[in-house]
Amino acid sequence: MNFKTIQNRLSQVKEIAIISRNAETDGVICHIMGMVLRDDGTLQMLILQYDEAYLEKLENAEIAILAASPGETLTNRIQQRGDRNLRPTLCFGSVEKVCFGDLELKTNASGSCKCDAKQWDKAALFTQFLLKGWNPVGLDTKDIDAMFLTNLNFEGTYDTIPDFDTDAPIRFSMRISSTRHLLEMPVTLTVGSEYPNKLYFTDKVSGEEHWVQINKVTLCDMWAEMSKTFANPQLKEQSLEELARSKAEFEERFSKMCPKGMCYPVIEYECEEDIHLHFYSKRWLDAEPDHKNSGLGFLMKTDKPIGKLGLKLKGDIIQEPLPANTVTIEAELFHYSRIGKADDVVIAKQDCNICIFSS
Repeated sequence: MNFKTIQNRLSQVKEIAIISRNAETDGVICHIMGMVLRDDGTLQMLILQYDEAYLEKLENAEIAILAASPGETLTNRIQQRGDRNLRPTLCFGSVEKVCFGDLELKTNASGSCKCDAKQWDKAALFTQFLLKGWNPVGLDTKDIDAMFLTNLNFEGTYDTIPDFDTDAPIRFSMRISSTRHLLEMPVTLTVGSEYPNKLYFTDKVSGEEHWVQINKVTLCDMWAEMSKTFANPQLKEQSLEELARSKAEFEERFSKMCPKGMCYPVIEYECEEDIHLHFYSKRWLDAEPDHKNSGLGFLMKTDKPIGKLGLKLKGDIIQEPLPANTVTIEAELFHYSRIGKADDVVIAKQDCNICIFSS
């Protein structure tokens, strides 16, 4: 570190516009610091977020680690559930555009990072804002180390920060994104069996009931599938030597994950359009993670586009190899992901109050 580095970093901020407006959502204090114009013409909005519940979770996790039994081990279930991977609630990661009255700014990137009073660049940025008259109301007595800084980058390049109505409500419009919902619901899967009835499951958080219609469960011999792939005439563009080398490298790597004679269970199902399901075997969930094997992921494509109920047929693959004669699989519908668009968030200016409005 030297003074030239500090000087170069400080000079990257060409212009600052203070907003200093607060909101609270999901128990998180969100503070709109303002706008920053960088020397390369990049326009950003900076947002501080303080999640007090996250601090409590961290403290409880530290206590749990200290109180844990020496023989307690990490399992795939714990890893997939994220019990030891605590994350704060960050509310502005999927913003598509920001509107101040008639001014509309579209985002092209965003990022969040933990603040640390020892990070000189963050301290310098906050100092620049304070010198411009920034009032971090609601956060002024909170611990900076417990805050996260989100930056929204806007499309285009700018010579100056656009004029905007400082009294107008700020509307944040969200883009379509995927959310993960934990279930851990036991289910017995039978290879080749008929599934005449829907299976119902309930969201642990919202209490919403959903359903799935399993069409069939099969075992996929991935070795046979990959043999077909390597026999594809389109691969003839490669030399025989290159093709043989690629095949040998794949087989060496794949044999560590799935010995020949083993297959992957495939579940074909129908459900609500915006929902995708994820199954795991109970045995794998309760086992310790195998960090020795390298990972390969497989995406499942169904043979037919439409299922027995006339809806889009979807597929999920349990990425654990099982013997080719497997009939019954004790599994769990572990979680589902839902694709959707969150409500717009509108933050109005109010003196001395924390408020949030959604529509």
